[in-house]
Amino acid sequence: MNSKKLGSGMLTPAVMKIMADNLNKSSQTIDPRTTALYQKVLQNLGPERSIIDIGSGVGRFAIPLAQAGCSVTAFEPSEEMRTRLLSTAEKEGVLPNINVVPDSWPTKKTVNAEVTFASFVIQFANDPIEFILAMERSASRKCILAVHVDQMLGFLKDVWPVFRPSEPIPTMLAFPEIYSTMLDMGIIADVSILSEQREINMPEPAQIMEILSDLLGLRDDPHEMKLLKEMLMSRKDTVKQQRNIRTAIISWP
Repeated sequence: MNSKKLGSGMLTPAVMKIMADNLNKSSQTIDPRTTALYQKVLQNLGPERSIIDIGSGVGRFAIPLAQAGCSVTAFEPSEEMRTRLLSTAEKEGVLPNINVVPDSWPTKKTVNAEVTFASFVIQFANDPIEFILAMERSASRKCILAVHVDQMLGFLKDVWPVFRPSEPIPTMLAFPEIYSTMLDMGIIADVSILSEQREINMPEPAQIMEILSDLLGLRDDPHEMKLLKEMLMSRKDTVKQQRNIRTAIISWP
């Protein structure tokens, strides 16, 4: 595939704030305890009830798992995310059950748990193979990944060709590439594909300006910045979209 892959380089402070806001909203509208990922984690726990949550974010899964009596090691490199995670954990009285590690994955630290899982995180990894190998080294019972089946950067399809007509639209790692990589690594995993109709709230034009101007390299061009702003403002009324979202839950060994 010739398209440019977007990884950790797109996780600017502006992006992290938008992601944190969206994760908070998601936790308020969808109870994590009802999700297939949460149930999969619980089903594979042993007597220690120990978990490594990679890219824990605002604690969407870490906090309910801690409330369920699990010992959670939460890896989260973003200060924005960690601040919200710790605040909510303290409010819910589960701080003693959560060890927050301010590192990205894979880590240089030696960590172990019965279950290691990552929810929509591996697409940001600079080295997905090492990401997976580090999960295997750390888990005594099960590794679990939740990944998007389809591309989630559809909003670029109208904007990118205007400013970068000779360059392919960037993509992110999704299930087809991730699972193919795992097969090449000799990993035979169990896979469940889930589909749900969900309302997608795109960031407001003012929020997404900073993200796109960085991706497109427009910050030093006032004319193109003006054009980008006009394009985003013209789409302001389409920030809420109903989409069929497909998720793959991958577990092994």
